[in-house]
Amino acid sequence: MTRNDKAHGGSSPGAELPKFSVNVVPTDQLRREDLATVLNLYRRGQVTPLIFGDGNKPEAAIIPFAAFVRLMKYDHAAHVHAEADFQAELSHRIQESDASGEAGMTVEELAESLGPLGQQWADDHRAAQQNKRHE
Repeated sequence: MTRNDKAHGGSSPGAELPKFSVNVVPTDQLRREDLATVLNLYRRGQVTPLIFGDGNKPEAAIIPFAAFVRLMKYDHAAHVHAEADFQAELSHRIQESDASGEAGMTVEELAESLGPLGQQWADDHRAAQQNKRHE
């Protein structure tokens, strides 16, 4: 089966994966011996994932722990970068709004206009404000 960026969710714009092939092991055929074999391969430096699912559809992968740590670091760095970009744009828009002197929107409305990360920030900000009021 050939896979591309849709195989991993395509969550990062511009982060397309090259096409690659995977062999999917049906979950009902996955045995303890298969896991032991994969673990021994990882101990010898192999990094090929064990991909399993049903109906030849990849649903999960077992990978070496070092690869998992690399992925977590990459995801964290991407999140930090996105958060920094979001904060910079938010600050820029607030400064423009202040400079114009016009009645504007709330900081939550402004954040929401910046996309999903802004929506999450606005929701978190509102929840924090409500928690302060209830204390």
